[in-house]
Amino acid sequence: MHISKSARQAHDDLLKLGDMSVRMAAIERAVHYPPGRPENDAEHSFHLALSAVEMAAEYYPELDVGLVAQFSIVHDLAEIHTGDVPTFGISPEKRAAKEAAEKLSVKRLLKELPPHTAQLLKRYEDQTEPEAKFVRFIDKLLPAVIHAIATGANKDVFQKTYGLKSSKDLQTGIDERIALLQQMFPEFELIHAVHDLVSATSNERLFGKDS
Repeated sequence: MHISKSARQAHDDLLKLGDMSVRMAAIERAVHYPPGRPENDAEHSFHLALSAVEMAAEYYPELDVGLVAQFSIVHDLAEIHTGDVPTFGISPEKRAAKEAAEKLSVKRLLKELPPHTAQLLKRYEDQTEPEAKFVRFIDKLLPAVIHAIATGANKDVFQKTYGLKSSKDLQTGIDERIALLQQMFPEFELIHAVHDLVSATSNERLFGKDS
């Protein structure tokens, strides 16, 4: 049977993307699912695509929802080479180290990925298109969403990993995050309000109103 050059290339690309999908599913995140196992990057990327497309379609119709979906899929590919580094309460030094490592990973991935996926990753990392910025902002909301859903598992994470014992402890970190996001994404006013609501819900469910 004659195998064309295009078929062979498509075969190779599918195996490469399959390998990366498997590796993404093996990268554990700080956020936990019930009954207590860590979320992985593949699950997180699906959650982001589902959520970002809905938010864009309903509240920001000027955005290209197809591009939002594609950016969501590739947004964490850099973690194939770096793993996931939690950013809640992260120091400036550790944040800088995380960003430097991810830049090196992206540079490497641009040579490893098939062409369409590579250019999508580059466009996402450039953060010049409104869809790329929107996806990055929605990405920041999702840990609080899972915290609110899987309260028991994540309360344990906050207590053991971050040393947080009360609502007040958590609110300090939330306030710092809100201030940073206001600087990063001033154009998405509605999403800031949603972030505040989701953060308040997760905090209340994790620690109660008066803890």
